[in-house]
Amino acid sequence: MRPNPSTALAEVVVDELVRNGVDFFVISPGSRSAALAIAAAHHPAATSVMVIDERSAAFWALGRAKAGRGAAVIATSGTAVANWFPAVVEADSSLTPLILLSADRPAELRGVGANQTIEQAGLFGDKARLALDVPAPDGEDRTAWWRDLVCRAVAASRGLDGRPGPVQMNLAFREPTVPVSDDGRSRARPYEHPTDGRPDGSPWTPVEIPGPPDPGDGIPASPRGVVIAGDGPYDRRGLLAEARRLGWPVLATAASGLRGQGAIDSYHHLLSRPLPPALRPEVVVAAGATGPSDRLEDLIATATHRVRVDRWGRRIDPRRNATLRLAADPVAALASIPSSPDPAWVAAWEAAHIRVRAAVSAAVEWGTGAAVVRALERSGMSCLVAASSLPVREVDAHLTTGVPVLANRGASGIDGIVSTALGVASARPGTVLLTGDLSLFHDSNGFLAEEGVGLVTVVMNNGGGGLFDQLPTARHAPSYERLFVAPPGRSVAALAALHGLDHHLAASADDLVAAVEEGIASGRRVVVEVPIDRAVDLAARRRLDEVARSVLDAEG
Repeated sequence: MRPNPSTALAEVVVDELVRNGVDFFVISPGSRSAALAIAAAHHPAATSVMVIDERSAAFWALGRAKAGRGAAVIATSGTAVANWFPAVVEADSSLTPLILLSADRPAELRGVGANQTIEQAGLFGDKARLALDVPAPDGEDRTAWWRDLVCRAVAASRGLDGRPGPVQMNLAFREPTVPVSDDGRSRARPYEHPTDGRPDGSPWTPVEIPGPPDPGDGIPASPRGVVIAGDGPYDRRGLLAEARRLGWPVLATAASGLRGQGAIDSYHHLLSRPLPPALRPEVVVAAGATGPSDRLEDLIATATHRVRVDRWGRRIDPRRNATLRLAADPVAALASIPSSPDPAWVAAWEAAHIRVRAAVSAAVEWGTGAAVVRALERSGMSCLVAASSLPVREVDAHLTTGVPVLANRGASGIDGIVSTALGVASARPGTVLLTGDLSLFHDSNGFLAEEGVGLVTVVMNNGGGGLFDQLPTARHAPSYERLFVAPPGRSVAALAALHGLDHHLAASADDLVAAVEEGIASGRRVVVEVPIDRAVDLAARRRLDEVARSVLDAEG
């Protein structure tokens, strides 16, 4: 079989992506994208998975990319490409590199009413870091140009021109989109030019992403500082070391991966009421994205100097009260601060943390989100994917170990979470997804993906959107249950059976741990359901806050 111009383009693009570290392809079926699908499926150094729903496919690739592995998604022309949009929005907001390979009709079939044709080049607007509209091959030697375009696309996705994010390569193909047969039955002329890349397997045009700028010396020195370790690309151990040099406590969000390493993880309850004077900071340095906690924002607001540091210079300042914003490496920013530690300061924080954490832990009861998170800590999972809404908040409030936590917190949608978790699991076996029932049903199509990647899905089934119980909507909105809680009214067990998944109903923390451990060991897709009464869970969250406040009040 010899390549024709269309298959040559596809083979070159796939091969150059692999050379650039993008070696995982999520494919949805289609005719116009046939050349890309075949090239990805048959490349000896590539891995591919079939996902029939394009929205799910894009989230699968997104999950793989969030796990730190290069990923591309392939789809045919028309509405197939539009289905990627929610994942593209998340990739844009969370600065996740993602390669979008959209197949398109050639120029002569655009704008003339040709079947399955839309204006899809540049469809994602400012959500894409770069949009390349690559014309259908004309038989001329384009190999070097195609390879250079791929290198440009990968570099843009990794932040060459600003910030990492999604990049679209819209590739036009003329029929036929399958190789020229050796028996002469194909009427397509072959591509007569070399398609080889660099002999040593390196990228055609290597690109080095520049490092962050120097942070300067704008952060004031103080013995009473606090570091908030958020989500972002920085050296976690380096951050801890610099904070210790300064004598500042580190409040570690779940996404930071620093819990269980000497950082303060019980800040959600520690901040359940205004801090006593002995714990009020003069300086707060927030590194990266600080997650869903309003209480962290309350803490930041109390400081005289409120510093936001982000490697990519994102404006992470929801209350618009930062006194200094730095586009810099957070570790370098801390290293620029002169040290004047007060041992009593960090000791007071650590003592309060230990007392509050112990009291809250003793008060956690089964049948609540807190108990689910604490049980999962014992399961031996390699990574935890937390759905938006209530699950990610329960994780942030109660996780005490440094297990990696990933979530779609860029735009905080509930969509695509099953697919995202499968993408993560393809890179990190032993991954567990923690989700609510609404998010599960919203992305149940994710389970239609090709077998081969195991995932344990733990469902906190509280009969709808339990997060709304904590909001003013619950007290004032008529038809609250129907319009906001929106109970699915469907069986999780039946959904699991529909997709051929093992289903377990956990009646205790030990049941949950055993089911999760068994699921991880099996390498299969398993659903573990934990029934949760919303009213009981809401009361439990309030009770844990009261426990924490009583400890703090006793300390004066």
